[in-house]
Order: sequence, then C-alpha cells, then structure tokens
Amino acid sequence: MGSARTRRRRARIGAIVAVAVLAAGAAAALGSARDVTRGAAHAVAVAINLRHSDLPKLSAQSNPITAQERRFSAQLTACLGGVPDNLAYADAQSPTFTGSGQTSLTISSDTEILPSAALVAKDLAAVRSRKGIPCLRHQLGVQLKASIGKGDTLSIHGVPLPSVVSGSDGTFALRFNVIVGIKQGSSTLPVRVYYDTIGFAYRQAEVGFDVLSTATAPSDSLERRLGASLLARAHAAIG
Repeated sequence: MGSARTRRRRARIGAIVAVAVLAAGAAAALGSARDVTRGAAHAVAVAINLRHSDLPKLSAQSNPITAQERRFSAQLTACLGGVPDNLAYADAQSPTFTGSGQTSLTISSDTEILPSAALVAKDLAAVRSRKGIPCLRHQLGVQLKASIGKGDTLSIHGVPLPSVVSGSDGTFALRFNVIVGIKQGSSTLPVRVYYDTIGFAYRQAEVGFDVLSTATAPSDSLERRLGASLLARAHAAIG
C-alpha cells in the first residue's frame, strides 16, 4: 500500500508486519507522449516498476498479485469510490525488497496502466479525498487483526506526508504509524512499524510504492530517490 491503486498491496501488509513483529526495457524512450495500448500495457508497467538495481543491498522476493489481493482490492475500491480494477489495461507489481537489522525495511512498487489519463486522475483523487486515510486504515486493521496473537493490541494512525515526487501529473503520500502490543505474561511489549504509501500519476500510468520500516521512520531521501527513479522510467516508457 503504493499508486492510487494501493488496494492489492494492502492485502499483504498483515503478513509483512507480522514478520516484522516476529523478528527489460519493455518500452523505448520516445520524444513525445504516446497512447499505451492494451497489448503493450503489461510490458510498460513492468518497465516502470522498481528493480533490484534500485535497492541492491536488499534481498528480492517474488511478489505476484494473488486472488486474495484482488478480493481486498475490490473492497477498498468500493470504500474509496475509485476506478474499478477491471477497467485497467494492466497491473504489475515489483518484487518485494527486504532488509534485516536493528531497523528492518520492506519496499515494493506497483504500476497500473489505465485507458486514459482522466481515469488515472479520478483514481488518484479517490485516495487523496477525505475517505483515503479512513478506508486504508480500516483495511490495514482488518489484515493486521487476523495476523496478531490473541491478547495482543493494535493501534493505527494515518497522516498525510509532504510530496516526495515532483514533475508528475499528481501525487499523494501517506504514513501509517502502527503499534502492535505483544502480550508477554503480565506485560505488553510495544512494537512500532511505520508504513508509508506513496503514489503519483503520469499520463495513463498510476505508479506507487510502499516503504515499511520498524523502529524508525523511513528515510525521506530514500523515498525521494525511489520516486524520482520511477517517474524517470514512466517518462521513458510513455514519453
């Protein structure tokens, strides 16, 4: 929970946080913009997404879109009032990049190609609306409550962040502060997870990435660098 199309990524947040608690060029660069056809959309989406070369110090894991993610995506779409998934030409997720240590890190991206820039703008506006944070917070809660232990507690607070992407057709950035209270005998151990979901629009593409970090908030400079790389690839793939 990535682009305005953060819905599918939300379906795996519970598993990612549970782990934290327990522990090519598909399109050539063009001089002018082009319309992305349905036939070319998947290759364009893959070309835009994050690659291991963007995060060479992290390990990469396969990250396919599952049937469960599609179901949760439809639920979040209904809550937000966004563009239905079946209207998209293509949707592709990057691998999940993870790093361990005193502060663990989990990063992934998602690119969706829609039939028009107008539909992209509509979907982005849905996340930026007053429904955005409440809908995303609710779905995070549903996922996390299914993954934490009996007697554990959960607190989720969402806030908007300043944009870290410049030069796009629109952007959003949200941070969710998650505190899981792990029951240990008569005491409770608080575990904090920061979850940033950032997205932008570029012509027919909705591009987003999620950054999860334990203990400390994600690096602003890292998020700016990733946003700039994704936007550059969108320029190259679409024009």
